[in-house]
Amino acid sequence: MEVRGFHAWWCDWMGPIFRSSMSAVLLNGVPGHWISCKKGLHQGDSISPYLFLLVADVLQRMIKLDGGMAHPLVAGAPPLVLQYANDTLIVLKAELSAVRRLKHIVDDFAAATGLLINF
Repeated sequence: MEVRGFHAWWCDWMGPIFRSSMSAVLLNGVPGHWISCKKGLHQGDSISPYLFLLVADVLQRMIKLDGGMAHPLVAGAPPLVLQYANDTLIVLKAELSAVRRLKHIVDDFAAATGLLINF
């Protein structure tokens, strides 16, 4: 988060909030034991959509800054990356080397973030 311009005090303040999160499973109207959530963004938390946008933006930047892929119509332009909520559409020139490069970037992103990618 500090790389994105957030102050260290903000990161120190937000970290414990997410690391101390707890959930319980409701089964037939009866809550189960409390479970400590160790990673990920939690649905229902009002700040989660904003934090997810910060993570999704990293994928967009990785693709645009790579240089090994191109826009299908505009010479010299990076691929088109369209994002809405938790969906991402990537439009690039149909070249095998570009597709392999994109797959490598997406795999690196998935490994770094823990997000699952659907192809």
